[in-house]
Amino acid sequence: MTEKSKIQPQHWIDTLTSDLIDNWQGLKEFNCNCGISISGQQHVGRLRGEIILTNAVITELQVRGYETIHYLILYTSDPWKGKSAQLDVFSDPEKAKKYINWRLIDVPSPFNQTELWVDYFWKDFGEPMPRFGKDIQIIRTHELYQQQRMKKVVIELINKKDNVREILNKFRKENPFPENWIPINPLCEQCNRIGTTKALDINLNTYQVHYFCEECKNDGWSDISKGKLTWRLEWLAIWYVLNIHFEPYGKDHATPGGSRDSCIEVLESVLNHRGPYGFWNEWVGYSVGKKDFGDMTSSGFIGFTPTKWLEYAEPEVLKYMYLKTPPKRRIILGLDKIPSYIAEYDRAQRIYHGLESFADSTELYVIQRSYEIVFYNKIPEYRGFQLDYQTAVILSQLVTPDQKGTKQAIQKLLATEILKKSPSKEVSEHIQIRLIQARNWVNSKYSPTHLRIKLNEHFSPDIIEQYNEKIHKLVLDLGQELEGIKWTEEEIKQKMITLREETEISRKEMNQFFQLLYKIFLGNTRGPRFAPFIAALDKKWVISRFQEIQNL
Repeated sequence: MTEKSKIQPQHWIDTLTSDLIDNWQGLKEFNCNCGISISGQQHVGRLRGEIILTNAVITELQVRGYETIHYLILYTSDPWKGKSAQLDVFSDPEKAKKYINWRLIDVPSPFNQTELWVDYFWKDFGEPMPRFGKDIQIIRTHELYQQQRMKKVVIELINKKDNVREILNKFRKENPFPENWIPINPLCEQCNRIGTTKALDINLNTYQVHYFCEECKNDGWSDISKGKLTWRLEWLAIWYVLNIHFEPYGKDHATPGGSRDSCIEVLESVLNHRGPYGFWNEWVGYSVGKKDFGDMTSSGFIGFTPTKWLEYAEPEVLKYMYLKTPPKRRIILGLDKIPSYIAEYDRAQRIYHGLESFADSTELYVIQRSYEIVFYNKIPEYRGFQLDYQTAVILSQLVTPDQKGTKQAIQKLLATEILKKSPSKEVSEHIQIRLIQARNWVNSKYSPTHLRIKLNEHFSPDIIEQYNEKIHKLVLDLGQELEGIKWTEEEIKQKMITLREETEISRKEMNQFFQLLYKIFLGNTRGPRFAPFIAALDKKWVISRFQEIQNL
């Protein structure tokens, strides 16, 4: 055996954690940080680095005996830019333009004037967040600026602004800061804007900034804590105040000599504080069908929220996808592809529990380790049954959407031998959840219409006349074959395979055969997978429909 073959594979989370520890030799407590701006819809792309990646590193640090904190900064003091997508969520976009350059925390919700923009758009991310990551401390920047620890670093940066300017100007060759530059974006006390003001002077004794507002032409004084540091200084001030040791970031900050590098230099040269260990990850794209709409964005309202994801799938499914995929590889998500995501996760579960083999040992390790990290290394026992999502899509449309319907679905699963024995409480809950999620998905705009079941109660003989005698006979033969079999999905599937093998039939004719079957039962040329669909129906009703055809 060569030395190379002896090397054990390692998951990227484990490698990242080891590199982080090596970077901070002797450290016993790690403060990890992420940040997002509540500029609009909080999409699932932000779960990748800010929540799932960081939470996974923290879990591994804890396993290795370290104390940890996971901070999440909400940049609520940023100016509201009033992009077209932001304006369009208001009933009167023209009227909403008055909020441009207000602090995000001051902009009202477009749907409820008693609620704030930040609070409204945070809900669909913040409320489900504990299902994707645990023990996360939320800090809003407009509140942080009120704290004494933040005021101290703001004062220090202002006092050393010449040193700061000298460093930043090395990275701003085309638009350097002038000698009279003051690194504060003040809040205008007259028009409530933060993005249109220029700091003219500072009184650190009263913690006031003298400003001029380009929008309303107000010349006045404002409390520094109502404003904000210029964004690069704000970033590094947060690192300093919270003593951050690790922070992932998007690829836009990964350019050598870019924004992050300038922040690190100011932090270390001016504040004499070591910068955090960084790690960049790719953004998450959004697609519908084959169309890629680009990267998910908050202010552009591209993508979908964690709340929307949970309507159709478990949080573990998305966590697994993010953890298995190398972080520097772009992921494109679309809610129309939910069944395939769940199928991949279910397969990983089977592989982990030894119910399905996997040949590639390296990829096998990645699958198994990713699955472990999803559950914070505390893997639940295999419940004993998986309800295939496609089967759940069919069943959810044939039973009532309540507890009684779940019992009906369980009876169908037992009768068709998909479920081999009476389910435990855990299995019953799993079935119920899958039925709810599948029903939500198939009734949404994201599912194809051919999966929506509406039984063709009134069969028309004209349907048969559209197809030739060979296709007609094939349908009749199938009906006869199905009469004497055990009514299970597998038995139905096998009869169809045998019939196809015994009949000389082209691909085109096979397509016509299925078209006719779907027309007979659904009135359409397409539908769900035929064997599981038919198995979920009452056998007597199915056979009687075939007999109707025979009697024509």
